[in-house]
Order: sequence, then structure tokens, then C-alpha cells
Amino acid sequence: MVKKYPYKEIVLPNKLKLLLYPMESVLSVHLVTFVRVGAVYEKEKERGISHFTEHMPFLGTKKFQGPLALSRQELKIGAKDNGWTDRFNTRYFVILPYLNIAKGIELLYQLVFKPLLKKSDVEKEKGVILSEFNDFWHNPDLRFNYETWRKRFKQKKHPYSYRAVGIPDTINSITQKDILSWREKYYNPSNMILSIVGKFDENKTIKIIENTFAKENAGLKAKEPKFNTKDYSNFLVFRQKEPRQQIKFFISFPAFGRKEISRTKRIQLHLLNHIFGEGSASRLFQTLREKERLVYRIGSDLHLHTWMGALEIWGSTPIQKLLPAMKLIKQEIDKIVEDGVSQKEIKLSRNYINAITLMRFDNPESITYYFGYQAFDEEEIWFPEDYTREANKITKNELDELAREIIDYKKVNISLMGNVPQKTLKSVENIFK
Repeated sequence: MVKKYPYKEIVLPNKLKLLLYPMESVLSVHLVTFVRVGAVYEKEKERGISHFTEHMPFLGTKKFQGPLALSRQELKIGAKDNGWTDRFNTRYFVILPYLNIAKGIELLYQLVFKPLLKKSDVEKEKGVILSEFNDFWHNPDLRFNYETWRKRFKQKKHPYSYRAVGIPDTINSITQKDILSWREKYYNPSNMILSIVGKFDENKTIKIIENTFAKENAGLKAKEPKFNTKDYSNFLVFRQKEPRQQIKFFISFPAFGRKEISRTKRIQLHLLNHIFGEGSASRLFQTLREKERLVYRIGSDLHLHTWMGALEIWGSTPIQKLLPAMKLIKQEIDKIVEDGVSQKEIKLSRNYINAITLMRFDNPESITYYFGYQAFDEEEIWFPEDYTREANKITKNELDELAREIIDYKKVNISLMGNVPQKTLKSVENIFK
């Protein structure tokens, strides 16, 4: 491990994990609390409770008794704050000038540990959350993205497909008592990580934390649910009819979860994805956009959850170019499986990924999450040079084998959104069978 970075990890007596990274070159500080709870922890009747719980502190805390009091405090100290809930964790953050770090820590502490949780506020907030739900479901593109990912699993209601916002039935059924119980179970220091990056005095900051976060009882650490790593759906073609001729498409193959493979193999996977479809120099972009002019948007992404994941090809094309585009994508997939990647591609993509990794240390916000997510996954902290060192070891044979391991047409999912005739849909299916 590289030792030149001023990173420090401290486990407080109440088991809160504290990550500290001082930066003299900036004038701000970024504070993030990670709570080990999200949609995958919820049972069917609890869907949305993690997200609902995250909303409540912003309606008032013991020190700032209402949204206006919170807003005035933000203005007074020059802070931005918010919360976020996804499938795997809940996060609260505060960004502010370094001179006000003590007040920033107090504000974050209030949000995490001291919400008022009035019964009347719980009932009123249901309308806000239902509006958030409707904003999503009234957007055809977002609905399509969700259905595409949901169908990636054999189970009709796999927890990895849950949206954190929940569903109307469960949102309406959540009570003050439910939220209090949820907080008691999960909002414990032993189930949290506090990451602080920016300009601050380490000793003074620790003393402030000792008078806030460190005073809370440890509680129990939650264990993230583990799912069957083979629970991917088999070959399927999904169509979402929409009255438009520009067809949006996704083509996905099962990959791996983060804990199923080593970090080295994850780096290999990112490198392979970059060569294949990430960025303007990738095979997909150069072939379908620059050479054949079949698309405006084309690329590929990785979705790596804890225990499952996918390689996903995405883009859009006019209906009259859909079949030529699908045939060419299939050809590019076959080419990377049969012929592998070139040394030139490896070198260029490795250089780019190494540069991006190094540049993640440009600002407090990105560094906060850089350390926070590694600690959240309970992995040894790697610094940028650790990642680049591993990337520089990657060989052509490793990437070629990885491509053959991932591409399995028996489990490919193809999703299309737009005015796609049944005959065309069948033709797309035949291309990939």
C-alpha cells in the first residue's frame, strides 16, 4: 500500500468507523455518513421504509425544529446538505467552508441521530414521497430502465430490482412507529461509517465527534442479505410500446457481484468494458456511430451489485435502422469473443482508466466516497497507485478469457422501447438466438 497519503481510519469506542483525509489545498470540507441499510434489507411489506426514514430528519431535528430552521442554519454556515437512499445504503452529507466544520458536524449529527419524527410529519410526508414515486413512473424512459433491470432476474420481485422509493401500498402504510423501529434497528454507530475529507484539524475534529457521534450507543451491525448468484433470467426479448420511432435499446449479459470476484478481476472487467463500449474510442461507438452512422447514442456500462451484476449495452436508433444496428452489435460481440482485444486497445484504455483513477483525488467530494465505499465493502483501502499497479499487470489473455466467460447468449436480455412492430421484434430475437 502507498503510504504517502494522510489517510487515517479510526474505530471509535461505540464502533463507528471514522475515515479522515485532511487536504490543505482546499477551503471546504465534505462530510458523509453511510448507514448500512437500503432497499435490499426490506421485506415485501416494508418496501420504501429506508427511503421514508431518510426523508424525516429534513422535516426537523431537536436543535433545528422544522424545515425553515434547517434551511436558515444552512444559509448561516454556508452549507449544502441532503440525504440519499439506494438499494444498499443510506447516506447523509454536508458540504461547507472549512471554517465552519464544527457546525457542519453538528448539523450532520442532528440529521443522522436527532430527527423529531413527529407523527403528523410522517403522515404529511407520504404525499411528498408518493409524488416522487409518480415523477418516476410517469416518465417512460425511467420506467423502461426499471423494467429492463427487473427482468434481468428470474424472480419477478428480486430485491436487487427494488427501487428505494417503495410502492404506493407500502408508502401509505408506513407509520411513525415503523420508522422508530427501523431507526432503532439500523441507525447505530456500529452500522455506520463517517467519512470526512477537506481542510480540517484532525485533533479538533475528533474532539467535536467525541461530543456528538461518539456519544451514541453502539447498537448492532447489520448484515447485508446474500442472494443466489446464479439467479439471472434466461434469453428474453422485452418490448415497451411507446408512440415514437426512435427506438431505445438495452442488451445485457450477466456479469459478477463485487464480492464474487477479486478487485483485480473487477479492474479487468472495467478495462474490457472500456475497450468494448465505454467512450468515443470504443468499438461500439467507432463502428455504429462514426463508421456506419446508425446511432447517435451507443455505449456499454457495468452494473456490479454485491452479489450479482451485468454488462449492459445501450443506445437508440431510428426504427428503420434498428435491425442493421442489432446485427452490427451482434457482430462486435462475436468479434471480441472470437478474436479478443488488441495490445493497442489495452494500452489506450489502461492509460485512460489510470488517469481517471488518479483524478478522483481532485476534490473532497470524490475522495469522501472513494474511501467510504471501500470501507463500506470492508476491503483494504487501496490508493490510486494501488489500482494503477494492478491495471498495468493485466494481460490480453486475461481479458480474452473474461469476454468468453461473460458472453452467454442463452442468458442475454434484449429490451426495446418505441413503436416496434411484432415482425421486427421477432427479427431482433432471431439475430441473437
